[in-house]
Amino acid sequence: MQEAPSSAGAPTQDATLALLSLRLVTGWLFFSALWRRLVLEPEKMVPDAAGYVGEKFNHFLPHAIGVRGLLDWLVRHPEVLHPFLVVFTVLEGAAGLGLMFGLLTRAAAAGVVMLSGGILLGAGWIGSTCLDEWQIGVLGIAGGISVLLGGAGRLGLDAALTSRFPRLRASRAFALLASGPLPLRPGIVRRGGIALAGATLVLTLATNQIFFGGVWGKLHNHSVRPHVTISAAELDRAGALRLKLARDGGPDTYGAFVVDIAILDGAGKPVHGWDARALASLPASAITNHYLVKVRPGPHGLVLPLGSVADVVLPIPSEVPSPGRYHVRVSDVSGAVWEAGLDIPPRLATRE
Repeated sequence: MQEAPSSAGAPTQDATLALLSLRLVTGWLFFSALWRRLVLEPEKMVPDAAGYVGEKFNHFLPHAIGVRGLLDWLVRHPEVLHPFLVVFTVLEGAAGLGLMFGLLTRAAAAGVVMLSGGILLGAGWIGSTCLDEWQIGVLGIAGGISVLLGGAGRLGLDAALTSRFPRLRASRAFALLASGPLPLRPGIVRRGGIALAGATLVLTLATNQIFFGGVWGKLHNHSVRPHVTISAAELDRAGALRLKLARDGGPDTYGAFVVDIAILDGAGKPVHGWDARALASLPASAITNHYLVKVRPGPHGLVLPLGSVADVVLPIPSEVPSPGRYHVRVSDVSGAVWEAGLDIPPRLATRE
């Protein structure tokens, strides 16, 4: 009777074989970012070109969590943002290639986990038809952790290196950065793997709830309809309406198109307004942008890209409204309307 082959070592090889498709697809997902930006559409890395990837970072800003401060600083400093994007893109490409070829596999997988975490926290809320960026983030983290624990086994260049240089097999550093059995006690590896899996699940559920209400409560999606916040509204001494407008919701593929701004009295009656033609004719000096993506006059009104924040000055050519409590109404071409209070004190009721 033939003896059954020993199963010693088989689980590791079976596990790395099972991880092969995950390595290849996740690796291409990240390498393709470099391929698109440097080969297929190199203009994506040109700051003044249409489709500049830096604008995407600005789009991420309104509902980012954890990395909001970094994103805010970067889009306020475009001279730093560009080299940051170059480094980020190179890291994406290197991590992707490492996974696909099984070269320094664990280091590449750790890079994928960190990059995926940045995508998840920064852009996880974006996705108008499904949970696009959120899915990329959580699956990238899960896939990276899986490969981090399993390595590439015999199915990568790490194995070729250990075959060519046998001393690498005894290198603890190489095992931690590349492939092969982790140089840790089995109990630690097992408990660590379970802990990482649990943490990944908690992160998945938490971000799903924060971004979309996907675990309990009412589902919501900030990427479906344009949303504008009027964070400040006041009348200045020159008799001009000053607004601070922020586009903090809606698809990142097009802007909000404001076609009417009006001052309403307590009864909701317009006392002054600016129609689409007036908004389209605003001079550049009337708009002060805070970020990389800019509020600007368009052919049919005022265009507010996702993530934009700007101070807009609207001169009132006729008599300033009487003192009292008013409202400012901002109307989008889609029919969406946003309002904010406006107090006009007595000293501004007449011009000096």
